[in-house]
Amino acid sequence: MKKYWKSIEEYKQGAQDDHAHLPNKIQADEALKASRRDFLKYFGFSVASAAVLASCERPVKKAIPLLIQPEEVRPGIANFYASTFYNGGEAVPILVKVRDGRPIKIEGNDLCLMTEGGTSAQVQASLLNLYDESRPKNPSFKGEEVTWEKALGDISAGLKNVGDDKEIVFLTSTLISPSQKALFENLLSLYPNSRQLTLDSYSYSGIREAYKEAVGEAIIPMYHFQKAEVVVSFGADFLGTWLMPTFFTNQYVKNRKLDDGQKSISKHIHFEGFMSLTGSNADDRYVMKPSEEGRYVLSLYNEVARLMHLPTLKKGGLENEVNKVAQHLVNAKMSSLVISGSNDKNIQLLVIAINAMLGSFDSTIDMENEIKLYQGDDNAVAEFVSNCKAGKVGALLCVESNPAYNMPVDLSFQEAIDQVDLTVNITSQNEETSKLCQYVLPASHFLESWSDAEPISGLFTLTQPVIRPIYNTKSVSEILLSWSGDEASAYDYLHRYWDTHIIPASEDQPFISNWKKTLSAGLLTVDGRGKAKKWQLPELSSCAEGVLSEKTMDGLELIAYQSVPIGDGRMANNPWLQELPDPVSRVCWDNYFSVSPKLADEKGWSQGDVISVAGIELPVFIQPGNHDQVISAALGYGRTMEGPNPEVIGKDLKPLLNNSEGLVKYYAPVSSVKSTGGTYELATTQTHHSMEGRALIRETSLSEYLKDPASGNEMHAEVEKLHTSLYKEHEYNGHHWAMFIDLSSCTGCNACVVACSVENNVPVVGRDEVRRSHEMHWLRIDRYYTQAPDDPSSLRVVRQPVMCQHCDNAPCENVCPVAATNHSSEGINQMAYNRCIGTRYCNNNCPYKVRRFNWFDYNGADSIPFNRVDVTGMSSDLKRLVLNPDVTVRAKGVIEKCSFCIQRIQEKKMEAKKDGEPLRDGEIKTACEQGCPAKAITFGDMNDKNSAVSKMMKDPRRYHLLEELHTLPSVAYLTKVRNVEEKINSEPEHKTHS
Repeated sequence: MKKYWKSIEEYKQGAQDDHAHLPNKIQADEALKASRRDFLKYFGFSVASAAVLASCERPVKKAIPLLIQPEEVRPGIANFYASTFYNGGEAVPILVKVRDGRPIKIEGNDLCLMTEGGTSAQVQASLLNLYDESRPKNPSFKGEEVTWEKALGDISAGLKNVGDDKEIVFLTSTLISPSQKALFENLLSLYPNSRQLTLDSYSYSGIREAYKEAVGEAIIPMYHFQKAEVVVSFGADFLGTWLMPTFFTNQYVKNRKLDDGQKSISKHIHFEGFMSLTGSNADDRYVMKPSEEGRYVLSLYNEVARLMHLPTLKKGGLENEVNKVAQHLVNAKMSSLVISGSNDKNIQLLVIAINAMLGSFDSTIDMENEIKLYQGDDNAVAEFVSNCKAGKVGALLCVESNPAYNMPVDLSFQEAIDQVDLTVNITSQNEETSKLCQYVLPASHFLESWSDAEPISGLFTLTQPVIRPIYNTKSVSEILLSWSGDEASAYDYLHRYWDTHIIPASEDQPFISNWKKTLSAGLLTVDGRGKAKKWQLPELSSCAEGVLSEKTMDGLELIAYQSVPIGDGRMANNPWLQELPDPVSRVCWDNYFSVSPKLADEKGWSQGDVISVAGIELPVFIQPGNHDQVISAALGYGRTMEGPNPEVIGKDLKPLLNNSEGLVKYYAPVSSVKSTGGTYELATTQTHHSMEGRALIRETSLSEYLKDPASGNEMHAEVEKLHTSLYKEHEYNGHHWAMFIDLSSCTGCNACVVACSVENNVPVVGRDEVRRSHEMHWLRIDRYYTQAPDDPSSLRVVRQPVMCQHCDNAPCENVCPVAATNHSSEGINQMAYNRCIGTRYCNNNCPYKVRRFNWFDYNGADSIPFNRVDVTGMSSDLKRLVLNPDVTVRAKGVIEKCSFCIQRIQEKKMEAKKDGEPLRDGEIKTACEQGCPAKAITFGDMNDKNSAVSKMMKDPRRYHLLEELHTLPSVAYLTKVRNVEEKINSEPEHKTHS
């Protein structure tokens, strides 16, 4: 029978050993060491604590009343404002929920057809950066605070004094704001010796340079995964971090769903050196070393050309390995898509040529609607640094670009900036570049600013402030306007720019009317197609030679990648993201060196052993699915995490990277690796809350599904025959709420986890508590492996989101001595927090392990003053502004769990009652459902026969977790279907545990 396992330890030792392999597991012999004296001591302390609690005074809570209430602020009623999330990388249209003048939640803008309301973990967590106490609060000069007037005036005078023999450089992240671009153009016209230069935290120069040779313009085209029957990716983590993962996830799953009678799903083939989020979702996965990628792409080109009877190039040597992949592509032809995450121009040119042969540019690739992100040029950045060192740069103004951290280390930026006379850093965060600049100008958070964006040709979005600046900050537009001599406000300038350039003039609809509609909607779509591109593919034989000149390395190779939670490190000071487990490794709070089980055995490394790679020391994490000669580690670390106890989180990997032909390479040979002899305990959640190896995952192949829609779910029918119970059956005369999760759609991106935490005030507990299995997330995404770990290419990954199952026959309800957990008339398992006394009987009796115990006072809600444990500063007065007032902030010593977002249910019920209308299906969206970019979660009323969940109840793929226990959960799952050729036996061996 098929075996599912969560970790190497579990695979090797099995599930019959009382889980001795699990980290921090209290063994029976240790538990028996407690003496009678210890028991009485702890018991006496608990009784004394109860007596103190009964008589103590609560901490003083201060509130500031609204003496003059704004018209749009209604106490207890939330307002939603359309805006745009952009952090120098991905851009996503959003809605911001504001209660009593403070933003408390970010959601996706469902008017955007390309995301349909989807978000990412970083989008959800970006709200917390607004309330970051470490943000720069006032302008400063050489560390001393100055006024805005003096800072702006002195900088303006300094720019005028720059000689004609030196240049003024505005170093920015990619500008996708049309109005800000115009402001920079105005500034550049005022200073003829000035220029604007783009520095991205992660380089996509290779793909832009390839398209410049192929079509004459340095573009990144728009990809349409929803139109692709076959997707082949070489190291492009398009579901996790590559280009626009939120947009691409929404597209990708449209071809992966099997509802509405759909009979086919796309074929996803992935090549990579380490287990990524996208690779773990692939149907077929090929493991390669990064230095082999060029040969694989060249071989694929030759095989596609051979099958289409076209001229081939010099052999790559791997044609046999990619023959089957080429056949899939040729069979799909125009409905195919090949992409690469490489920053090598030659590889990207070969990928372009493959797509051109297949006809993909007429369907799955759109060059006329280009992606405006990542416009940086590696060669231009290197040239700029050389100019600085040569004394050719008189003034450097960094605008949200942080070159001290984002620039390749071998360029020696600190040495370069020391040769510049005038240095300014405009930033909304406390960052490394500020320490090297004379002037630091605090920029407003994007939720405090007016701006706009054009992430894709023709898609214009607006950014509007939803709160007055918390600190003495100005938006980037305000700063640029002051230097341009324009006295207009940021709003007036934006309004004027859109009137002139964006919103088309019309006699029927005046500008002001269109402007208000656009501001309300948050976005405007126009025909952004440019002129048709003319093909001028270079001689591909030179590309082949360039690829073959890259010698395949014999030894170990290092891959530096962006992780899903931390990304490029721009938001590394965000506790929500630091505590978010990586979707593959399930590790949080650190980066690490991932190695395959085989490599770990060869080197004698164990989990947590600290090794040194070229002088950088990090712990080992044994990751199934990695190439046996690859070590991988995440970028974005080595930055200071602010808080009560500031610390540097992880290590920066950029010193190990270098440039090749002017382009940044994200892999490198490992010349030296050695064990340090030390160990480090990683905070990993992958083996926490185990459900004891029961039949949890069900999957099948597409061919078997087409024969029998219940394929892989045979156990469900067997269990249904045995449904008898001693419980009295519940009657639901009104609503009966339920949730469905489509395992074929869920990619494991973790957006739902952060959305749930933000909505429900889930506390951050810190690294040490996670190590002790005390993380508080109400929603977890269990990750299982199938197949033996010895063959990385055959290894498959299955994910399963698990929250409180809201059982009709809930085992937790029977054992609570104070009835703190109870069953509602609408099928929700509720918690009365002020009644809970923390016995944790319910936790022990829950077979799904979804209840969390509040071991400490993390949010400042406890009755005892100064009884707080808050390692990340989340209980500070400023950060507490992010708390949702509709959800109780739990004190120490209570059980908490998923509530189906009961506050949202009640809100929509009240609105429907007020309007005299029945609740419409889909009107209520839980936080996890709303944030999911894959639309894998569906919530609704089972008593509504026309609701989506009622229809899903009839789906042959439907099953419940541990349904053999007859707890009758209200959360159901749909069997995962893979587009693979072999039959998948989805029934693991059922093991009985005492």
